[in-house]
Amino acid sequence: MIPEPDRKLENCPLVIFIAYTVPARAEPEGYSDWLRRVDMPFFNAIPGTHHYANWRLRDVQKGAVPVWDYFDFQGLETEEDLERVWFNPDLDTFRKEWLRLWGYGREDAPPVLRHSYVLRPVFRADTIPSDPVLTLAAGTGPTPSLGDADLVWRVESILHKHFGVSGRGGPWKTSSEDANPLGLDWLAIRHGTKPFEPPDATLVTRADLIAAPDRT
Repeated sequence: MIPEPDRKLENCPLVIFIAYTVPARAEPEGYSDWLRRVDMPFFNAIPGTHHYANWRLRDVQKGAVPVWDYFDFQGLETEEDLERVWFNPDLDTFRKEWLRLWGYGREDAPPVLRHSYVLRPVFRADTIPSDPVLTLAAGTGPTPSLGDADLVWRVESILHKHFGVSGRGGPWKTSSEDANPLGLDWLAIRHGTKPFEPPDATLVTRADLIAAPDRT
């Protein structure tokens, strides 16, 4: 995929946060390369998707190590695109193939992996760098004022994966106030390697970029 500099995460009015893990065999079998060649270009071709990027945790600096060690940002072009993106039939087929190829590395995935999370931006820095490393800080309770962050989001709702067990027989989207398997109410990122550890954060972790539409 040829980089498209205008397809930036910070321009998205809503972002779907996807936290997951893969089997131990995945990286030796070329998983990150598959994300660059297949996954990232495919998701960015879905109508209504403005920015889809893959990241991998490097090290946890604060808090318990999460059960997920990869995460994706799926930024939407408009708020109204959420439902049509989530239920895109081509995307459903692709997701099921991903489960067949890679799965979650376990028979019964915990709830945090069986849902995705809708993030609403509450802060955006005037200038956002494009470093291939970032610090993700997150916590519970009210969203703090973080002037040194690049982007800050509030977890607004929970998406139930209709292509998996969690989405069968119930609503496709629920409020994060009802139940939130992610266990985090807000997320913030800062690109680069400069320390970033908000005092209210319960999780602080570095992450490395695998693939994104706006850069090589």
